[in-house]
Order: sequence, then structure tokens, then C-alpha cells
Amino acid sequence: MDHQLLDDSPLIRIFALYALHNLKERGLTRGALLDYHSRYKLVFLAHSQPEYRKLGPFVADIHRRQNLDDYYNEYRQRVIVLLSHPANPRDHTNVLMHVQGYFRLYLDSTERQQLAALIDSYRRGEQPLLAPLMRIKHYMALYPNAWLSGQRYFELWPRIFNLRYAGVL
Repeated sequence: MDHQLLDDSPLIRIFALYALHNLKERGLTRGALLDYHSRYKLVFLAHSQPEYRKLGPFVADIHRRQNLDDYYNEYRQRVIVLLSHPANPRDHTNVLMHVQGYFRLYLDSTERQQLAALIDSYRRGEQPLLAPLMRIKHYMALYPNAWLSGQRYFELWPRIFNLRYAGVL
């Protein structure tokens, strides 16, 4: 089965909203919401760049809001709207190319070209998303970056693929 044609949005939405719900259950703070938003940045970008750009100013305004519960409810609704847009190869490619930039100082010319070719092969439908993700995760292990390591993007799609390959989905 061509996994690239499947819409993972409902599963991503479940994982992301469950994490957001748990954040509130543990005791909602502005810092926790900002951390959540930061960790899901690439997931959000893969789903809707326009909605993510709208969400940015709202998140930046968090310290001006008096009622954190009201803010959380509005933020949650905006995340639901954002994640209702299915991630697609074009937006995944944009995310992957963005991430590729984090390694430009560490990879030699050949490695950069190989990663770019792998990302482009995914964009053209010749490779599954898992191919460039695994290469990037390999580079993340070799050249650690705290921000990239905290991104849920690198956990969610591989988790879904693992469930598919195991026959659960």
C-alpha cells in the first residue's frame, strides 16, 4: 500500500490534542503552553503554513491575556482548525528543507546534495516520507540540536508508520 497517499491527519490530531489535554491536566501555565507550541512547530507547519502564521501572533500575545483558561480554549480551537488541514507532500517538503538548514555547517557538499535529492525524491512521490525522516534523524544523532530533538514531528510520523507496518492500522 502506498503510505504516502494515506491521510495521517486524524491520528496526528489525536496525538497532538491528547498532549495538549495532558498539559492542562498537569496544571496549565503560560510556559507549558509556549513549550507545547514550540515542540509542535514543525507538525503545525506540515499541516498549514497559513494557519501557523495566524497562530504565531496569538501565541506571542499570551502574556497579555489575563484568563489562561480562556486563552487555552481559544488556542486549542485554533490548533484543531490548523490540524484539520491534511499534511501534504508540498508542506512536508517545506518542513524537511527547513530542517536541512540546521545541518548545513556539519554536512559536506555530497551529504547535503544527497539529503536534498532524497527530499526531492519524496516530493515527487518516489520515496515515502519515512526515507528523508530517517536520514534526518540519523543526522540529528550525529549532530545534536536541542530544538530539533524536541520536535514532535520526528516522533509522530515514524510512530504512525510503525503502527502501519505492524499491521495495527
